[in-house]
Amino acid sequence: MTSPNLAQDLPKKPIPLRVTFILNALMMVLPFVFYGVFTSQNIQVGTLDPQWFLYTGAAYIASFAFLVSFILKRNFVGFRAMFFVNFVIAIPAGAYIGMVIALVSFGLSFNQKIKAYFLVD
Repeated sequence: MTSPNLAQDLPKKPIPLRVTFILNALMMVLPFVFYGVFTSQNIQVGTLDPQWFLYTGAAYIASFAFLVSFILKRNFVGFRAMFFVNFVIAIPAGAYIGMVIALVSFGLSFNQKIKAYFLVD
């Protein structure tokens, strides 16, 4: 007896949602890359301690876990709230790339295909 393929019954994730996912996954890695470069090359940006990159990266990892959870549960409010949280996470470290990614992700959340995936009117 064969079991039905449940993956065929579920709607595919739209491209804008995949782009949002990839951008936010990239945000988890970037702070650690910057930390490595800044500490190995002795680069100093104003009075910013490179340790903030580690805190920012850890916070992005936690927020990404929540973002994935909200996507799987199809919780649209939580999905959008994570972009606000990501923007706030970026402020102490002055992570302008993180701020831009959060704003782009929030903008993509208005896409009709993403709204349809989350079953939002």
